[in-house]
Amino acid sequence: MRDPLLIIAAVLAFGCASAPPPSPAPPPRVLHSERPAASQGPALPPPAGALWRDELLHAVDSGLGRFLQHVEVQPKLEDGTFRGFQIVNLAPEEFWQGVDIQRGDVVTAVNGMPIERETQAYDAFQALKQAKELIVSYQRAGEPRELKFRIIAKSEASKSEVGKSEAGKGTPAPPAH
Repeated sequence: MRDPLLIIAAVLAFGCASAPPPSPAPPPRVLHSERPAASQGPALPPPAGALWRDELLHAVDSGLGRFLQHVEVQPKLEDGTFRGFQIVNLAPEEFWQGVDIQRGDVVTAVNGMPIERETQAYDAFQALKQAKELIVSYQRAGEPRELKFRIIAKSEASKSEVGKSEAGKGTPAPPAH
């Protein structure tokens, strides 16, 4: 399975899809086998439903631009009102393997924050530095869904959880009260 952190960071790039293109030579994606030098020890996937905080911080510090090449979106309007960013293309497909996001889905918010404007998407991305969880709200065929991840330090993960990664599965959103 692909690194869910990188995939979610690409999802966060939706709001910046109309931003100027990233620098001509963006840095390579960080995969589990390509951790920052500060990481020591074997590279293990995070527990199910979780993201490693150090990897998230590295991704946020690297910026949104590096992820834009993995998703093509267009604004989704209904009766002239912005509803979110509809996914037009996900490339390469193997980058998205194991994450319940697909063409036609409409991303509506990140951690409850709107992503309609570039500044809103940037703010949502930067807010992840202090967030305890990541929730990507989206719609599929008009039905609300969520991708939900806890953001944890490696020291917080129990040994029984590490390596059991099933993160990235979308679930129906809880009913609004």
